[in-house]
This record gives sequence, structure tokens and C-alpha cells, in this order.
Amino acid sequence: MAPWSAKKPSAPVKKPAPPCTTTPRANRFAPIFTGIRTYMKLANLCRWAVVLGVVVGIGRTARAQQPLQQLMQLKQQYPTEKAVYLDYRQEITVELKGDSVQVLARHHYDMLHLAAQSDMYAPDQVYSSHFNRLQKIEARTLLPATNDYKALKVTEFKDKFEIRPGIFFDDARSVSFTYPAVAPGVRTVCDYTVRHPDARFLNPFYFASYVPIRHAELVITAPRTVRLNTKQFNIPAGMVAQAKQEKGSNIIYRWTAENIPAAARESDAPESSYYVPHLVYFLEEAQLNGQSRKLLGGVPELYSLYSGFVSNLDKQEAPALRRVVDSLLVGARTEPEKVARIYYWVQDHVRYIAFENGLRGFIPHDAGRVYASRYGDCKDMANLLHEMLRMAGVKSYRTWIGTRDLPYHYAELATPGVDNHMITTYEPSPGQYVFLDATSKYTPYGMPSSMIQGKDALLALDGKNCKVVSVPVMERQRSRTVDSSVVVLDGSTGLRGTGRLAFSGYSKVHQSYALDGLNPTDEAKLVKNLVERGNNKFFVDKYAVHHLDTRDQPLLVDYEYRLQDYVQRLDDEVYVNLNLDQSYASDRLDPAKRTLARTNDYYHTTRTRTEFEVPAGYEVTYLPTNVEGQDQMLGFSIRYERKGNKIIQEKEVFVNYLLLEPAQFSKWNSVVDKLNAAYRDALILKRKKA
Repeated sequence: MAPWSAKKPSAPVKKPAPPCTTTPRANRFAPIFTGIRTYMKLANLCRWAVVLGVVVGIGRTARAQQPLQQLMQLKQQYPTEKAVYLDYRQEITVELKGDSVQVLARHHYDMLHLAAQSDMYAPDQVYSSHFNRLQKIEARTLLPATNDYKALKVTEFKDKFEIRPGIFFDDARSVSFTYPAVAPGVRTVCDYTVRHPDARFLNPFYFASYVPIRHAELVITAPRTVRLNTKQFNIPAGMVAQAKQEKGSNIIYRWTAENIPAAARESDAPESSYYVPHLVYFLEEAQLNGQSRKLLGGVPELYSLYSGFVSNLDKQEAPALRRVVDSLLVGARTEPEKVARIYYWVQDHVRYIAFENGLRGFIPHDAGRVYASRYGDCKDMANLLHEMLRMAGVKSYRTWIGTRDLPYHYAELATPGVDNHMITTYEPSPGQYVFLDATSKYTPYGMPSSMIQGKDALLALDGKNCKVVSVPVMERQRSRTVDSSVVVLDGSTGLRGTGRLAFSGYSKVHQSYALDGLNPTDEAKLVKNLVERGNNKFFVDKYAVHHLDTRDQPLLVDYEYRLQDYVQRLDDEVYVNLNLDQSYASDRLDPAKRTLARTNDYYHTTRTRTEFEVPAGYEVTYLPTNVEGQDQMLGFSIRYERKGNKIIQEKEVFVNYLLLEPAQFSKWNSVVDKLNAAYRDALILKRKKA
């Protein structure tokens, strides 16, 4: 479980790869001679086995099969895979120690390498932190012999702090190592033990990984006096077998699955927890020192944990912070105006920097300290905003929330794994909420940050009471890109024009982050990408950016451009396609190739108005017809109008989804096809006869 601040960068960043036990990386070592010889012998044996037609028994375990038989069987079963996990196992032991409940987790991973490219899996890492403390680690390569394997132990382990992007300090550590002699036919095995000192912070068990798994198993041993609960996600019926056994004073729970394919990976896909089969296990109650103690189970128990993290904050008011609040209230006529001023002040004057060290990943600093240092992570900024609103006489709520990286809802999973972020919520009238995420620097008052749309928010009403409310998804009209331009012929085959781009809502937030802090050269490149159209012979001659830091005004980009070799001529006819920008033209989704849903950050609308001046001596002989097409997720309309010597094209394209499921691909493609047909329709001019 990563603390909240671990999930929130100060600006948009690329999504990390799905979590895996082993992180594939380029091979950084040369195999030792023993590994090379083994590989060559094994390759020769494989060729002879094919010639002689060796039949391999299917269904023997890894230990029962000889190395060659095992390799051949699995290469036949997984002909395109680089490797396969033979055994992917975790054994969890719940321990009662005094007044605490702890967990000891033993991990065992046994991988058989199938192809030469599997050496990318030779480097490996094991992570630990305050919440999961590494106790012991062993790793080895198993080299194939005639009837068995010979172990070659890993002898060098490097322990270091694991600094992640956007994190100023992190107590997470990694132990990295490299398996020797990795080649087809060898096995790499890792065993390590982790202690969880607080049983409320546990990690899910994933039944799939980046390579196939022959056997996956989770075993939990807990005293009879401990009540265990589990939640299953993305697990098809019949995939996982479950067993329960009573043994002495303990109960042993077991989940097993066989022959699980590798988890899919595709661009713009949701995080792995949306689609990879996994099981979340948590402890609801335990008998400690003769008394029953509730741990987790529902929203009240989770809130009891969270409220303890903030119960001792801001015992004394910071005078300097009070003076800032008083100055911000001067001239404010309404309560929402007061809230907006304070919200913008925190956005502008407190820098987002994540700091994680044990429970510090969950407990905010006092507002006075955050004000004095002028930096903090999400929980620090949320608490500062909450305290400043209190000083202004405005009631607000500290709020825990999960970003859209997490698929869970509080009603189905009330554990620390359900959320990863913290904000402040203002209630201007009963049942009406304004979600204030101060870490999202350019998000205007009245809009939640895009990454929490549609999510559950856990509001701290007071020390004992809480409430779960839903964050709305912003309508597409709230996030608009409007492009207005005037275009004329430039020479025989070129165009020249002037235009203005206007971004509002999340479209402005996204582009403001992109423009923030750029030097003139990089800014010019970004602006060119924003306004570029037609072909690669597009040149921006001049541009100006306005309202970058004015949240209540659209971000404006004025520009002048030239587009060469775009206009088509045939005899005395001129063909001008006014669809200079052809967004989504190549965005068909093949359901036979793509199996995962596709994510989108926010609903949005793009409107384009293009005025084309008909050159003197020409007449319009063909005006494209008006056309439109739409479905729930995607829609467009293109209209043409003649006014004097001008042809005006009005175009609107909207995208209306956050998660596009494979079942919706065909409808999406249908609209894309209609849009492409409309894009091909060109205006035709003809020279007038003298």
C-alpha cells in the first residue's frame, strides 16, 4: 500500500507500468561460461528431441519432470512467450504479538526461461518500506543437468533507497540483484520474507503477471481468533479454487489457480487492478489480550483509522497564517469568493513535494508548518486549505479519495487500498459540494481535478462521523478547445492564415501544465504542435500566449502560419480541403488486436471555425455537404456556409468517455469511419471564364 502522496505528481506524468513481481530490464551482464555451455548443450538436445519425436507427459509438476522434458512441453504450450512462472506463491502468516496484529509474508517465485530474449528478466528487485520490512532474501539460478538442476546462488545484493518521480523523500527501499547464467532452459528462483508490522496495510495478491503462470497460490494461516475477509476482483468463475482447513488453533485458507496467461499490456489502458485477476485480503477483527479489537471491515473502521491520523493537528493557530487569511478576505463579498481566493492562494504559494516516511505518508503536517516551509504533499496542502478556511469562518472537510488509478469504491472495499489521495471539500449548501484539490495548480474553482472525477470521496464531518459522496464527472462543454482562423491562398499550392486557440476547463489545465516554465525554444515547439495542421510543411510565423496564469479566463494562443504544398490543382480547378485538422482520423480500434479498455482524462469538445476567402477570379463549383454522426462516446458535425466571397466551415468534435470498453469499439469505429469520409470532402473552385 503506497501512502497517498506517492500517487500524486505535481504535473501530469506518464503512467507507470503495471506492477509486477519482476521488473523487466535490459540485460547488464555477460553470462558466465557455465551458462553458455549449458545453453549450447540444451539447444542441441532440443533439436535431437524434435527429430526423434520425444513425447512429453503433460501435467507433471516442475519437480517431477526432467529439465529437457519440462522445457519442451512449455515451449510447445507457450510458443511466443519468453518465460513462464512455474510456481508463483505467497504464504501469509498472521501473528498476534501483544496488542498488535502482524503479518509475515513468504514469497516464492520460480521462473523457467524459454527464449533467448528472457535474459531481460535477469535483473530483479524486491521492495520494502516501513509497512513491509524485508527480513530475508535468497535467489538462485537453477542450471539444467541430466535429470535435475544444479543451483548457482546469487551472491551480490544491492540495498538502496528507491526514489520515485515526484517524491522528495521516500522510505521505500529496493534490494536489486542479477541472476547469473540466464538462458533458455534455466530456472531463476527467488525466496524472500517480509514482515508487515501493522496488519491493516497489506498488499493484494495478483493471480497474473507479465509472463504466464503455471501455478499461482496464496496461503493464509491465521489464528481462530482472527476474522479474515477477502474481496475478489476480475476473477472469472471457476478460475480460482478455494479451500479452508482447520489445524490446531489456526485456520488455513488457500487459493490456487492453474495455467494463467500473461497479463495484457496496451497503450492508454487502465491500471492493472482494473482487469488483472486479484484478491484483496484484510483482517476485520482480532482477539488481543482477551479483548476483541476491530481492525477493518467497513467505512466506520477505516475512518476510525484515518481520523486518528488528523486528530492532533493544528492545536495552536499560526499567527502568520491568520494574517494571510485576513488579507485574502478583504473585499470578498460572498463565501464562495472567499473560498476561491484561499484555494488559489494555496495553489500559487505552496509547492507540491511528496515526503514519505512510515506513517508520515498518511499524517499531514500542521498548517502553520506547511505555510512556513511553503511546500507539502497532497495531505499537507489539503490540511492547510482546511485550516485557512476555518480561519475564514468557512466550514470544510478533510477528504480522502482514490484517483482513477484505483478501481475500487468504499462500499465494496473499505481498506487503505481504496484511496491514495487527499483533498478538501467545501459545502456551500446542503448536499452541494465543491472538491478542492490544491495540488492541481491550474484547476479552477468549481471543478475537481480531472483524476478524481467519478470517484468516491470520504468526508471527515467530525472526529467520529464521516460521509461518502460521489465526485461528478464534468460535462464535455466544461472543457473546450475553440480554434478560429481566417485562411487565404498563398501562391499556387499553399495557404496562409491567422488564428486564435482558446482552451478552457481541463483542456486549459492540460496545456497550462505543458507550457509552464518552458524556455522560448521549447515553447515555440509546443505551440507549433498545438496549431499544426495540413502536412509537415506547416510553419508558425508568429504567436503569443495569453492568460496562462489567469484561471477564470481561457488560455489563448494567437498565431500566424503558412502551409505549403497543400492545395491541389487540376487544369483550371482548385481543390481546397478545409479540414486542416483531422483529429481521430486514424483512431479505429481493432477488437481483434486490442483486448483492454482505453482511458481518457476528461470529456471534451473541440470547435473549429475556418473562414476561407475565395480568391478573385474564381467561383465555387462545389460546396461540401453538411454532415454529422455521433454515438455516446464520440460525435461530430461539419457545416459549410457561403457568405459573400467567404466559405465558412463550422466543425465540432466531442469525446465523451473516461473508460472506453472493448464492447464499445464497434460503435466508436462507426463514427470514426463517418468522420473520415467527411474529412475527405473538399471545396472546389474554378477559374471564371473571361
